[in-house]
Amino acid sequence: MLKINIKTLIVILFFCFNDIRAETLNKTLIDSYNYYPDINKSKLELRNKKKDLSISKTDFLPSIDLSMSKGRTISKSFPDTSRYGFDELNPSTFDIDITQPLGATKYLNLKSAQNSLKSAKYSDKSIIQGVLYRATLAFYTILKENFLLDVAKKNERNLKIKLKATEKRFEFRDITKTDVFQAKARLAEAESKSIEAENNLDIAISEYIAVVGREPEINWYESIDEKVTTSNPKDWSKFGKMPNTPPTMDQALNLALENNPELNKLRYELENTLVSIKKSSLNFFPEFTLSGSYGKSIESSRTINRKDSYQVTADVTVPLFNKGHNFYNLEKSKDSSLAIQEAVQSKKINLIHEVKSSWKKMESLKSSILSLEASVESNQVALDGVSKEAGVGTRTTLNILDAEKELTQAEAKLVNSRFQLITSAYSLLKSCGLLSFEYLGIKK
Repeated sequence: MLKINIKTLIVILFFCFNDIRAETLNKTLIDSYNYYPDINKSKLELRNKKKDLSISKTDFLPSIDLSMSKGRTISKSFPDTSRYGFDELNPSTFDIDITQPLGATKYLNLKSAQNSLKSAKYSDKSIIQGVLYRATLAFYTILKENFLLDVAKKNERNLKIKLKATEKRFEFRDITKTDVFQAKARLAEAESKSIEAENNLDIAISEYIAVVGREPEINWYESIDEKVTTSNPKDWSKFGKMPNTPPTMDQALNLALENNPELNKLRYELENTLVSIKKSSLNFFPEFTLSGSYGKSIESSRTINRKDSYQVTADVTVPLFNKGHNFYNLEKSKDSSLAIQEAVQSKKINLIHEVKSSWKKMESLKSSILSLEASVESNQVALDGVSKEAGVGTRTTLNILDAEKELTQAEAKLVNSRFQLITSAYSLLKSCGLLSFEYLGIKK
C-alpha cells in the first residue's frame, strides 16, 4: 500500500512539475514585455515628452532675474579737493528684472508639446504591439517546428522499420532489389527532412531567445511515456488557442482606421506640421515684450549714498530682413505638412490591405484546415489498408512508401495551416490596434 502511494505521489509531482515548467503564450508575452530593450527605450522617450509639455506650460509665466554685486573702490586724485588723499567706497547693487513675452509663440509651443505627447503615446503602443506580435510569432513558430520535427522523426522511424522489413523480404526473394533501393532512397529523403526540421527548430529557439530573453520551456508530454505530438498533428489545438477577433471584416476595418497606433501617430505628427506652419508665419509679424526692473545701488559715488531706480519697458521688434529665412522656413513647413499627409494616406491604404489580407487568409485557412484534417485521417486509413494488402501480396513496397509520404505531407500541411491561421489572427489584432495585455486578458 505504501509503495502504491509513493508511486502515485511521484506521478502527481511529475505532472505538477510539468505544469510549472510548461510554456504558455501569456508567460511568453509578459517576459518579452519585461525584457525587450525597445520597450524601456520607448518608456523613457514618453517620459521626456511629458517633461517637454511641462516645460511648455511654464512659458506662460514671466522670467524673473535677480542680480547682486558688492565691491570696494579706492581712488586717488591729484590735486585732491578733499581733506584726504584718496576715496574709499563700498559700492553695492541689487537688481530685479521681470520679463513677459506677449507673442503667440508660447501658445503654439504648448499645442505642439501636447501633440508630441499624444504621438509618443501611440508610438509606445505601436512598439509594444510589435514586440508582443514578434513574441507571439516566436512562440507559435517553436510549436510549429516541434510538430514538424515530430512528424519528420516519426516518418524517419517508420521508414527505418520498412527498410529492415524490405531487406528481410529481399533475403527470402519475395521482392526485388529495386524495392530495397526505393526504401533506402525514401529513408535518405526522410533523414534529410529530419535534419532540416532540427535546424529550423534551432533557428526558432534563437529567435525566441532574442525577443523573450530566455530559452523556451515547452512541455510536450501528456504522460510520462507518450509525447502529445506522436499521435496526430491535430493535437495543435491543445496549444494553439485562437484569440477573439472582430466578427466581420467591416468592423475590423473600422477598428483599424480608428485604433491603429501607427496611423494615429501620423495624425498627430500632421497636426504638429500645421502648428509649425503657424509658427513660421509668425516670423513675418512684430514681437512684443513687456519688461520691468527695480534696482538699488549703495555708495556708488562720493556724493551719492543710495540710489533707487524703477523701469518699465514695452519692446516691439519688427522683422525687416533676416536673409530670407522666414520665407524658406515657411515653405519648408508647408512641404513637411504635405509629406505627412501623403504618409497618412499611404498608411491607410496599406492598413486596409493588411486587414483584408489577414481576414481573407483566415477564412481560406479555416476551410483548408477542415479539408486537411480529413486528408490526414484518410491518408492514415489508406496507409493501414495498403500495409495490410501488402501483407497478402496485393501491394508493393513502393505503394506503402507512397502512402507514408502522402500521410507525412498531409500532416505537415495541416501543422503549417494551423500555424498560419493563428498567426494571421494575431496579425489582424495588431492591425486593429487590439494586440495588448488588456484586450488579451493578461495581467502583467
